Amino acid sequence: MRLTEVIEDLPITCSSSENPIVSGITHDSRRVGAGDLFAALVGQRYDGRMFVPEAMERGAVGVLASDNPTPGFDKPWLVTENPRTVLGPMAARIYRHPDRELITVGVTGTNGKTTVSLLLADFLEVAGFPTGSLGTLGYRFGDRAFGGDRTTPEATDFFHLLRQMLDDGAMAVCAEVSSHALAQDRVEGSLFNLAVFTNLTRDHFDYHRDFESYFECKRRLFDQLKPEGRAAVNIDDPYGRRLADEIPGALTFGEGGDVAVVEAELDLDGIRCRLQTPRGELDLVSPLLGEYNLSNLVAAVAGAEALELPHPAIRSGAAARRPLPGRMETVDCGQAFPVVIDYAHTDAALEAALRSLKSFTGRKIILVFGCGGDRDPGKRALMGRVAGDLADLSIITSDNPRSEDPLAIIAEVEKGLQQADDPSYRILPDRRDAIRRAVTHAGPEWAVLIAGKGHEEVQIIGDEQLPFSDLEEVERALEEHIGAGKSG
Repeated sequence: MRLTEVIEDLPITCSSSENPIVSGITHDSRRVGAGDLFAALVGQRYDGRMFVPEAMERGAVGVLASDNPTPGFDKPWLVTENPRTVLGPMAARIYRHPDRELITVGVTGTNGKTTVSLLLADFLEVAGFPTGSLGTLGYRFGDRAFGGDRTTPEATDFFHLLRQMLDDGAMAVCAEVSSHALAQDRVEGSLFNLAVFTNLTRDHFDYHRDFESYFECKRRLFDQLKPEGRAAVNIDDPYGRRLADEIPGALTFGEGGDVAVVEAELDLDGIRCRLQTPRGELDLVSPLLGEYNLSNLVAAVAGAEALELPHPAIRSGAAARRPLPGRMETVDCGQAFPVVIDYAHTDAALEAALRSLKSFTGRKIILVFGCGGDRDPGKRALMGRVAGDLADLSIITSDNPRSEDPLAIIAEVEKGLQQADDPSYRILPDRRDAIRRAVTHAGPEWAVLIAGKGHEEVQIIGDEQLPFSDLEEVERALEEHIGAGKSG
């Protein structure tokens, strides 16, 4: 495709009359290949304009930026006020609009995006549509894993990944669409067959300021439906009810919705439930754990109903979906008490995890958790209050302190804990020690919840990413605990 076709009708000024063939576009100078455009984005940590020389050396045929080129630059330099707003449309053209040939599913909301999107991918697969996935746990299609470190990839990568998956045989792609992605136009230029809204609770207020701006950001996904596209919206959530009122023909789920729970049983073996759907009642069995995974299952079924997937495919997909890494993931080393790892890192998610674990185990709860540094500080006391109200023993520790003092973060969490009636807690800043203490304290009457990091495999301290896995630390602590019991 010629450059003039890539930028046609977009608010872009080009410094050159050259009209090269464009084969790709990227914002990462290290990945530039011959024939690519380089998007010199200005971010929080890096200024892409610093890497223009490297991009040109690697064969870039032009640069997209927000300001004029340095004197003497002799290749096409594309200027636009905000490069992110045109990246998606440009990438869509360069990669020949792969979203038009795929069943595209976008899932947005504060909590549940990963589980809902992967359940929908399972349902589509069983229904006969080979399906790729883009999200927090990575970008995958079949046995192929694509590199990526964001919930939703940058627009340059988003369309490239869709094209690669389509060329590899995909018929559908399910993507988690984060609020940051929507605010930064990462899926701009794409259209979706299905958009799902899971819920809206406090998170990322360091970025979005307040609930209204957070909601308006999430709302943008539903403006990108294909003409035949459908929305599936959670009306148990007040923002979901508002969204459902704004979208003609939205399929609703939750109490009183088009898809709703008729009856359910939850325990350590999973979920057994009967759902009401527009096409009749549907009995499901799932190994996923907890009340909020029941909510995730209902959301995914609503999406499947909107896509008119066969009920047998939904039943098979639900039964086959094993618990996801770090999402109400049980750890069994033969100990006398259940241990669960969960990614809960908001007050609402933490409350849901604690209530679920308490309800289906009937045991006292030891909670290990912390709050991330350089992230919304307002939720720290809120999470502390939830812990104080619902956990029988809380161990406050570190969770990616980044540039902040871990003890200062813990002090903010502690303020919330102290608002509860008679809270029981300990402070152990070293997360490894905190996990070990929880395991050694627990007995048959206890259940242990390790919350916050989930599947993550690093602890971010300052600018360093140090290897750290909650799962590995829990397994090590349990093996030591069980070994000590045998030797004793």
